[in-house]
Amino acid sequence: MTCAEFNADLLPVEGSIPQDLLQQIKAMQKCGRCINCLYAYIMLAPTMSDEELIGFFGSDLLEAAELKDELSELAGFKLNPYPNRLRIARVNKSLQKISLQKERGNKLLIKHFINECLRQLEGNMLEEYYNMAP
Repeated sequence: MTCAEFNADLLPVEGSIPQDLLQQIKAMQKCGRCINCLYAYIMLAPTMSDEELIGFFGSDLLEAAELKDELSELAGFKLNPYPNRLRIARVNKSLQKISLQKERGNKLLIKHFINECLRQLEGNMLEEYYNMAP
């Protein structure tokens, strides 16, 4: 199985990952540079160590600058004509958990995620302010 064929939607947001899923992830061929690998990495990260994840994917995908666009798409920041709202919610919940972990809060893609969240919040606040005008 390749990373393109793996369904990361099967990974739980909460709790431990079933052993059969871990075995599938270990056995699959991973490129470590695509949106599917990043999605699986994000879903696994709250419950696994950096060493385990790097062992699975070959590198720390949360430090991969070339995956910023993929992260923006997964987190729902990038316009998508057919957004998967459940996937976006799962990714955002997982990214929030990762950002609260002391040793991971300063990783490149986590900083990107936080900055995008702040940018959206700022935009929403300005919109609300201008809508208050009579």
